[in-house]
This record gives sequence, structure tokens and C-alpha cells, in this order.
Amino acid sequence: MAATTGGRRAKTAHVNMMTDTIINNVPAEVLRVIMRSLLASHPEITATFEDETRRYIQDVALPRDRSSCASSDVTTLKKTQKTIRCMLGCGLSSQSIGLMANLAVQGVGLLLEHPGDLDDGFLASIDGDIVQLVTAMEKKLLAAGRSELDGEDGKNIRGLRQQLMDCHERTQEKDLDYPYGRALTAASLLLGAPISQFDDVSDSLQQAIQVTPAKLDEVFQINGRTLPRIFSGLWQMSSPSWGSAPTSKIIAQFTKYVSAGMMAFDMADHYGDAEIVFGRFNCAYAPKGETFAATKYCVFNPKKVTREAIAANVSERCRRLQSNKIDLLQFHWQFYDDPQYLDALRFLAEDERVGTLGLCNFDTKHMDNVISNGIKVHSNQVQFSLIDSRPVVRMATCGGFLAEKWLGQVEPDLYAETITPSQRKYHAMIRSWGGWTLFQELLQVLKDIAAKHNVSVSTVAIRWVLDFAYVGAVIVGARMGISEHADENLASLGWSLDEGDRDSIEEVLKRSKRLEMFEDMGDCGGEYR
Repeated sequence: MAATTGGRRAKTAHVNMMTDTIINNVPAEVLRVIMRSLLASHPEITATFEDETRRYIQDVALPRDRSSCASSDVTTLKKTQKTIRCMLGCGLSSQSIGLMANLAVQGVGLLLEHPGDLDDGFLASIDGDIVQLVTAMEKKLLAAGRSELDGEDGKNIRGLRQQLMDCHERTQEKDLDYPYGRALTAASLLLGAPISQFDDVSDSLQQAIQVTPAKLDEVFQINGRTLPRIFSGLWQMSSPSWGSAPTSKIIAQFTKYVSAGMMAFDMADHYGDAEIVFGRFNCAYAPKGETFAATKYCVFNPKKVTREAIAANVSERCRRLQSNKIDLLQFHWQFYDDPQYLDALRFLAEDERVGTLGLCNFDTKHMDNVISNGIKVHSNQVQFSLIDSRPVVRMATCGGFLAEKWLGQVEPDLYAETITPSQRKYHAMIRSWGGWTLFQELLQVLKDIAAKHNVSVSTVAIRWVLDFAYVGAVIVGARMGISEHADENLASLGWSLDEGDRDSIEEVLKRSKRLEMFEDMGDCGGEYR
């Protein structure tokens, strides 16, 4: 029996005793995997899941965390951090602002007084959490059709920014690295406040930002612009689940990629502060007109399309990128049964600030519908790899699994906390495709081909996609400031697989369930709907 509080309507609920036994005894990490599976299979229960989470936070977690807000031990702060993350996930972003500000202050207090108590990356993770909070507040503004925060939200965000600035002063006094650079920038941009230059970037890096990028031999054309055939994907900045890094490390990695000729980056309106950090880098990067930003406008929820609403989103992208024009804006529309996507695309095509218009996760039928309605689009970003080859049916590296380190390894434990969201997603793809045993055969073939060409397994996987004539570029994820593979990615360019290589790969692929995947999952983009 479960009863609600706070004036909500009481409900009765009975869980079968044996089912309840499972819940009480299954390990927490396993229960998380089961919950993800339930929510993916039955998305209609998501609202109930979020509502019950809000109830727990408001009735239990918030009173507990507020009563212990004066405590600054790491264990208490990490418990508070988990509460805040739950609040961001279930739509309580406004209510989390005060708790977040206190967490940031307490974290810096530990840095100053008990630095030995801090885990590596803890303050960087708080920095990333504040970025997530600011992103949620921006989404709330856009949904309400407003351009500026007002009322209690505005007051609280201004208070948060002031606390971040106070933390900056405290660390400067002790000659310590400031841990919340990304957060302060995001909050300042949201409030229309001045943004400082990179005061946390070394002199050598400032010099590197002046270097003209190398010219790559393998390029393609999109709307008159010559670009490398590898884009660096910034989706890992959308969540602390992939780790967090300070601005200085992220800028250093941007600089290395651009100087090597990999000056094109893929981001989105919901990838945390990816647009903001890239925009700051691009403003500081001396050779102008060399970089290329491909961002996205994603409509995940039903909405009324108006020219004003579309223009407001373009303005938001420009503001975050600190640019008057968007190099490539890719449009995602969740609900095909709502034809307003055609109106939205027309409005985007007519906006002079959109340099090039593309699609994201559109299937062939609806992409053709866009084109037949006279709307000029230049690209369609879809999932494509050796494992998910649906674009071959009708129209890159599979979350890191297409790498030599997985050859000869037992199937990974998806219940482990070390598994990243990408690995979880693509492991499911591997199971649908043909299973771990067949995947090991594919890895062995790729390793043999890699040895022949003196490259890595991941490089061969990328090259396989690039060798399709209709592929302009592949997007390879970059965990900015955490790990980088610039040299390995560059090794994918300037050569091609020979007929023997392709035949060897095809011998494995034809024994997979790639056609069944197309029938089960549908055309490209169906996995997101």
C-alpha cells in the first residue's frame, strides 16, 4: 500500500510479493539496467517514474540535504550532488539552484581547507552539473517563449553566479586553479553578463591558439565549404556520465584538433555547454573562418511551430556560439505524424543566419518529403557503422567497441557502473546484430586488415564507412579534456580499403542480422522514436 502526501490524491498500489522480493534483493546496479530496459520498452511509464522521483525528492531528499547543508565532508556533498542530479532529471531545475550554489561553495571550501579529502575530478563534476542546470534553465526559457530570466528564477541564477564569482576570488587569493570556469561562463551567458577571456589557459596554449590549421588531403564539399571527412563529436559534453574536464584541458584539446586540420565539430542544443565552449574557443582562435560548427535544433516534445519560435531558437544558437551565423544547423523532429516539421524547416531555410541547413535522424521517406516540398537541405546525420549499416539498405565506431582492446575479451558486464551510456547503447546493437561471438570474428578480421595497413582496428572501422560514396564525413566522439585520439582519427584519411579487405569484412557481415535490424528498427532515426 502506498499513500501520497502533501495534498496529492492518494492511490493504492500492490506489488506481487515475489516481485517485491526481486526488488529487495537484486543489486542496485542491476536494478538500474532493468529500469532502463523498462523505460525504453514502455516509454509511457516515464512520466510516472519522474513523478515518483519528484515525490521522493520533495518528501525525503530535500529535507535531509537542507538539514545537512552546513556539513562539508565529501560523503555528504556527494549525496547532495546525487539529489541535485535527480532534480535536474525530473524537472526540478529551478528548485535545485540554491542547493547547487551551496554545493559549489562547500566544494571550494574543501579545496582550500582539506584538499587531500577531494577525489580527482569531484569539483570538475560539480562544474559540469552546474552547466547541466543552466542548460535546463535555458530550455525552460525557450519553451516559455521568453528571452530573459525573471522573477524567482532570475534572482536565484544571479545568486548562483555571484557565489561562483566569490569562489573565483577565493581560489585566486590562494593561487589555485579555479574549478568552475565552465559553470561561470554558462551562467554569465544566460544572464547576459560579461564573459571573461581564458584566464585559466597557459601562455603556451595562448600561443598555440594562433596557429593556422594544417590542410588535409581528404576533404569533401558542403554548400561551397571544403571540410575534412572527420568531424569531432561533442555529445560527451551533454552529461557528466562521460566525465568532466576543466576549460583549460578542453581548450587544449580543441587547439590540438584544429591545428592538426580537424577543424569541424558536431554539437547540439542539448549537449551541455558544447556550443558555449566551442564559441569561446572560436572567438579566441586567431585564424578566422577556419573552424566549422555543426550544431542541432532538436524538437523532442510537441510544440506549436511559429516563425517567431524558430527564430528564437536560432538566436539562442548564435548567442551560445557567440556568432552571427551558424555554419550548419541540423534539424531533428520527433513526431513524423505532425507535419509542422515542414514549416519549421521552411522558416530555418529562410533565416539568413543559417548558413547551411541539414537534417538529423530523418528516415528516407521523410527526408524525401522535405526535398519534394522544395526545401533545400545539404546533409542528413544518421547512425552508420559496421554494426548498424541500415543506411546501406536504403539511403562509426560503434561506441568504442570497434577497437582492438575488445578483441579476445569476454562480453562486458552491462551491470557495471564503469559502462558508459554509449557502450550500453551499442552493446545492445551488437546483440541485435549477431552477438558477441560473431562480433569477435569481425574484430579479428579488422585486426588483420589493420596490421596490413599499419593502422588501428578503429581506423579500419572508420575507413569502411568513409569508403561509401554517399558519406561526406563521419563523426567520431571526442571526450574533450579527458581522452583524445586525434592522431588515430587522422590515420583514417588518405587511403581506402582494397577489394580483398572489403570481401573479408563482408564474409562476416553477411552472417549477421543486418537486414533483420532494418526490419525490426526501421529506417535511420527509428531508434530515437
